[in-house]
This record gives sequence, C-alpha cells and structure tokens, in this order.
Amino acid sequence: MAYTECEKNQARWQVISNAVRILTNDRSNATLTRRSYVREVRDYLLVNGTSGDKAVAALLSDETITRWEGFFDSLLQTRKPSELKVAYLSGPNPENDLKVFCEAGILPENIWAFESDAKVYNEAVQSALDSEFPFIKLIQGGIDSFLSVSPQKFDIVYLDFCGPLPSRNKKQKTLLAVTRLLAQHALKSPGVLITNAALPTKNQDEQSRSLLARLVAAYLYPKDFLEYMCNEGGFTEGPCAHGLDFDEWLEEIENDLDNYYGQYLTRMLMDHVSVIAPMNRLTLGEGVFTRLFNTADEIALKDAIHRMFHFNEAAFTQDERKSTEADDYGYDTDESENELGGDVIIESGAYPLLWTLAVLDEKTRANDKNYPSLTQDPEFKKYAEMFLSQLSDKLDKNSLVYTFSASSFLLSEGIGSEQFYSSNLMQIYKGHRINNFHLFCDYVLFHQLKELMIRQWTVPYHINVKETMRWTYTAKDTPMFMDLLVLDECRYVYDWMPTLDMLSLGVMNDERQLSFRFALDGVSKHKRWYNPEYFSGTAVIDQFTSPFEAQELSPRVRL
Repeated sequence: MAYTECEKNQARWQVISNAVRILTNDRSNATLTRRSYVREVRDYLLVNGTSGDKAVAALLSDETITRWEGFFDSLLQTRKPSELKVAYLSGPNPENDLKVFCEAGILPENIWAFESDAKVYNEAVQSALDSEFPFIKLIQGGIDSFLSVSPQKFDIVYLDFCGPLPSRNKKQKTLLAVTRLLAQHALKSPGVLITNAALPTKNQDEQSRSLLARLVAAYLYPKDFLEYMCNEGGFTEGPCAHGLDFDEWLEEIENDLDNYYGQYLTRMLMDHVSVIAPMNRLTLGEGVFTRLFNTADEIALKDAIHRMFHFNEAAFTQDERKSTEADDYGYDTDESENELGGDVIIESGAYPLLWTLAVLDEKTRANDKNYPSLTQDPEFKKYAEMFLSQLSDKLDKNSLVYTFSASSFLLSEGIGSEQFYSSNLMQIYKGHRINNFHLFCDYVLFHQLKELMIRQWTVPYHINVKETMRWTYTAKDTPMFMDLLVLDECRYVYDWMPTLDMLSLGVMNDERQLSFRFALDGVSKHKRWYNPEYFSGTAVIDQFTSPFEAQELSPRVRL
C-alpha cells in the first residue's frame, strides 16, 4: 500500500502544514497563556471589576508585568521552519511525508524516520534511496526505543499508526509509543504531537470493535462534558447528567462508535499528556515526593485510597453523622464523610479518570456493585489490563494504578490527606487561609499550592485547546482519526513561583501572587471543560467574558 490515496494526501498536507504554521508564523498563539494576558487581566479588572477587584488589581505594577513578559519571551522565542526538528513513523514509503515536510520548509537534515518491522524497513530504505531525499535519517526500531538511548527533543512528532489506540496486536503497542514519548519528554515546548489511529469496521475485526466500544464507554461515561457530535462542535453535559445508566450509555456508544471513538481519542490523549504522564514520573516515598508527603505508613494510605473508591453503605445506613466543625487550620471537616467515603462514586465527574480506572481494574473495583462489571468478560479484562499497562512506560499496571490513586488523593482536598504531609508542607498548610487571598471568581484553595509544587517538579505538558485540530477520513475501507495537539510546558506559570521552602513568602507577595494567578487563569481556561483533576477553581475572570473565555475544541473535520 503506497499511502497515496486522495484523502490520505489531503490529511497529510493539512496536518503537517498546520503543525509548521503553529510553531512558526503563529507561534505567539501556541502557548495557553498569551504574552499580553497578565496585563489584559489587570487592565480589565481596573475598569470592570468590583471596588475590591480594582483595589487589588492596582497592586500589580507595570514593572512586574514587564518583568513577567520578559521571562515569557525568554521561554517562547521565535522559530523558522528550517529550525524545526521532526520525528515520524516511516512506513514503506517515507518520502510521502518527507516531501510535505520539506515543502513546508523543514530541512531534511532535521527529519528522523522510524520503522520497527524489518521487512518494511528494508523497503523504506530502498524507497528513500530511490527518491529525491536519499539522506533521510531512517532508524530501524520504534521511536520509543530510540528515545530511551538517545535523549533528543523534537518540535513535531507524527505518529501515524495503522491500528487503533490501543491495539490488540501484540507487535503494535500504539498507546505505549505515546506513553514512552511523554515519559522521555521528547517534545520541545511548544511542540506538536500528531497521532493518527484507525477504527476497525465490523467486517475487518468485529471483536476489536466491540472491545473498543466498551473501553470508550468506560472512558467517557464519568466525564461531565462531551461534544454534541465530534464533527459538529458544541458541548453537552455527560451521560450521568442525562440520567443514563451505564448499559444505556454503552448501547448509545455501540450505535454511534465512530463519533464517540473520535471523542475518546482526543480526551484520552489530553488526559495522558496533562495528568497521567506527569504522575507516572512520581515514585511514592522517594525523591522529591518526600519533600511534600510522608507515605511511610502504607497501610493508612491504602485505607485512605480504599475509602476514596468505595462508599461505606453500613455507615450510611446507621446514619452516624456528626456535626460539622472547623479544624485548627480553618477548614470544615465532617468525620462522617471520612467514614462514608466513596468520593469517586458520589462525584464521578470530579474524578473521571479514577472512576474509569476502577471500572477497568478488577482489584481496584473489588467487586463493588456501584461500578459496571465489564471485566467479567475475560477478553475485555485482558484488553483493559493491556490499556492500563500501556499507560505506564514500564508496562507496570499495578504501579500505575497505585501511584495514580495515591497521588490523586494526596493532591486533593480529601479528608485525612494532611496526615501524610511532610513537615515542610504542613508548615505551609498551617499558614494557609483562603481569606488571605482576594476572591475574584474563585478562592485560592490549598490543593492549588500542592499542585503547583508537584507540577513545578514534574514538568507536565498542557494542551492548547484552541489550537487543537482534528480530522477524520477513510483510508480504503478503514475510518482514520487524526489529532494535532499543541503541547506547552507553561513554565511562564510554574517557574515564575519560588520552590517549596520559599513558597509562602512568594505567595504572600502581592505582585508575585497576582501575576501568577492572572497567568494561571489563562491556563485554566483551556482545561475548564476537560480536566477537573488539576487546578480546579482558579478562575480570575469568568469563563464567558471576552477575551478570557474558556476554550472549546474545534469540531473534527471530515475529509
């Protein structure tokens, strides 16, 4: 197959030309928070804010904003197409993509192509030698294997998979390739990640399609917001808000899998990039993690995680509720809630990834009837375990589940999490009062400071929702789904604040705090409809005010 069909050529040209455009001519739009954002927020509040808003915003001087803008410039810089570095999956005809990259201004010397299959690799070598690009760097092996020994960074990575994401084919670990790419932090910032995944038809592979339908259903069910139709745009509340039980939702997925598979791909990649991959870098009880948390009491931590996942029916039935009292640090606590637990069940929209994890992992679910029992089917159980394993760069499902669950609990405002705080973090916790921070749209809650510190260390990518682009087309008989995601490390937010032991002083400095909160507002407007797992409640200006609106995905374009 020469991969030269009209639709494929159009998709190739669309995705490559737009990736180069975003990173060069339109590079100023590649970041989640634009250079002028802090100044725009300050000036908007000075004119349109409440009297309190105006007084507080006036504390942020032009001098500090100019300093932040200079720091922003040092991170973004400019790029010409000839300065971009590209990695892509070769296939038997590497010259097809290579030609489009070069037409877009990329130097062939800055392009690397990868092919795992030995036979296809030999075909690719011969094809490249016979083409006008004989000096392309062709590597036999997967891009993930290459990056494990060659710590290079690319501006654009183009993963054109032949199969679904994930694939049942043992030789085609599509999701693992994405995971290891993120684990190696192989994209520059800003950078573009392109994926192209297939959806098998019933005639091609009915069993894979059925397994994908159940995975998609489990993944999207707890989401608070979904698209009306992936190729039409607009939002609707998720299935729970519409009163659908899981079986009804699964039936809807099966009847319209092409639409929901396209949504699943984008949301899963967004979750992986911004939430799962950063937590993959954490090792409980080791390294920088111990600067924030003391998890030596593993039994107590596992009990806390269990309570987060499982609702205590007996405690609820006995109605042993205790009066709400304020703790020593100004937080309301209700000990009965600590007994009842089940946050993931009760508020699945606030913990969608944890809910999906419980459905897919039999051990986490522990026969709890509040979750769908999809893994009773041995084929889906195996498929779910493969999916979770490939979210770990070490293919270690159990470690992924435990670390992700524990980190989610420790970074939340969950009752009892403070018992695991390190002495350093406890000192900050004792000094934190929400009334010390001006209320714009939201208060500054303590979990935001924890997230700041962890994300400052783990260097996550964030997805620029406004610049994300998606296409779908048919390659011969196979539906294909292509996603272009713009990734930004947002260091103009994370590195603007001091580290752990100096954080309290930095937070209480009015100008430092305000410039940080205003910049963070820009980041939060990209995750508003998509990721409740981090920086919840960080809005300074409401999400419907121009030009500070919460961003929405553009519809998937059908070619």
